Amino acid sequence: MNKTFLLLLVVVASGTYATKALAQNDSISTYEEWITASFDALDENNNAQAEQCLKNAMKLEPANPQNGLLFVNLGTIQRNQQNYQDAEISYTCAISLLEENTVAFSTRASLYAEMEEYQKAIDDYSVIIGRNPENEDALYERALCRLMNNDTVGARFDLETIDKFNPKSAKSRLGMAMVYKAMGENAMAVELYDALIKANPNSWSLLRDRAEVYFFSKRLGAALIDIDKSISMNGKDPLSYFLRAKIRWAKGDREYARRDLNRAVELGLPQSAAADLVEKME
Repeated sequence: MNKTFLLLLVVVASGTYATKALAQNDSISTYEEWITASFDALDENNNAQAEQCLKNAMKLEPANPQNGLLFVNLGTIQRNQQNYQDAEISYTCAISLLEENTVAFSTRASLYAEMEEYQKAIDDYSVIIGRNPENEDALYERALCRLMNNDTVGARFDLETIDKFNPKSAKSRLGMAMVYKAMGENAMAVELYDALIKANPNSWSLLRDRAEVYFFSKRLGAALIDIDKSISMNGKDPLSYFLRAKIRWAKGDREYARRDLNRAVELGLPQSAAADLVEKME
């Protein structure tokens, strides 16, 4: 990518504007000061201000070699504001500038996964793994993306690769439990979750996941015990209440199931995810 095009990308990302940030920071005149101002804005939970400060820094010095990392920070700020297209552009600019650094690939991959664009995420993680075949985090995340992309064979390959160079990896076991759950091999999944929970007894998410396997196995009593304990540890997870609603509905506890479903929606469960159960309740 030539320098002229990179400069154009910086200008597009920065824009031509008289900014609110400039109005509030009219004494700022250097690249470093704009970066410091962005950190100050983040400390105040002002993402929009932080974004603007980074854009001002890059507009001031579009050829500064630090701009690659600034684009990573900018993309993360935009992602936090759910401006996913802008974040994708920023991460892509970072990749073009950082060359051999895999940080930008990793952040863009996680963005794609959040956007449910799993094949794009897989492609980015594959770049990282190509450079370091024993990158456990990238292998694990690629396995999850492959699983979400209905590629259980590929997911198992990645997790088994981890197991070869790190036989004690908790990530490979957690990933395999998810694979077994997706394949309907519930007994194998429960066995792995049992071991993981024994090692991590305070993990509410592991209890929730084992409860789901019990639910799929029609072991409703065991499922309810696990999900009750999970919710007692973390009462803010919408998926936990949604799962308990399904368990209670299957047990015939209709009124409690409705309460749990309403609570799940209050906590952020999308109406589309709840639609099937809502239909049953009407």
